[in-house]
Amino acid sequence: MHAPSTKESSDMSHPKSNIRLNTLDNIFTLDPTAFVIREHGFLFRTGDKLDGVYRVNSGSVKIYRTSEDGELQIIGFYMQGDLIGLDALVDGVSRSTAEIMEISNISLIPFETILSNGKDFDYLTFIHKLGESYNRERDHSIVLSQCTSRRLAWFLVEYSDAMSRSGHSAAEFILPMNRTDIALFLGMAVETLSRMFAGLRKSGLIKVNRRHVQLLDIDSLRKIASVNETAEKGACFIGFIKH
Repeated sequence: MHAPSTKESSDMSHPKSNIRLNTLDNIFTLDPTAFVIREHGFLFRTGDKLDGVYRVNSGSVKIYRTSEDGELQIIGFYMQGDLIGLDALVDGVSRSTAEIMEISNISLIPFETILSNGKDFDYLTFIHKLGESYNRERDHSIVLSQCTSRRLAWFLVEYSDAMSRSGHSAAEFILPMNRTDIALFLGMAVETLSRMFAGLRKSGLIKVNRRHVQLLDIDSLRKIASVNETAEKGACFIGFIKH
């Protein structure tokens, strides 16, 4: 699949329906090939043939897969500086779907650029990003086996750190994803997620107004997120008590 076409298709779910726009974001990326995709658009879908991997210059993207029985599995939420489409490095075919959560500026890094050994390509940064992606997926798979309170604390801390790396506030932000998506990502029911949010709020660790989140005690959230599951039963919930 090439960079999305400039022509808008009648099928808004098709990758080629994405619209190339002239925006200030292109100036900041210094990339004349960068393009913008509106929220709820699709960059690529499972089974699409990709021409390279993509870099998120601004905005946010949700990556997910659907199992044979139709169960949705959210792999991750990706923000400024993240690479997506890495599962196509094997044979050029995507094993996942990339849906835009908010208007996003995207750049294509062609496979031929990655494999050409060209002097203009920053291989050190690329390898670093590959390592970040691997570590993120590893941590996600580990945290899914932990108690629900740890999962939510880990998610909030991870998102806070990502915001900080992007030059935004680490303590106050608006989540681009809804609670159903967060619950799917963390492997819990939406009702359970709501109880976990309520518990953190009552403990004075966060303030929540719909998608607007304030982290009032990031250190305590990190403590909850790092609880060792081999500890005594109920240890995951110690962090709910603010010291």
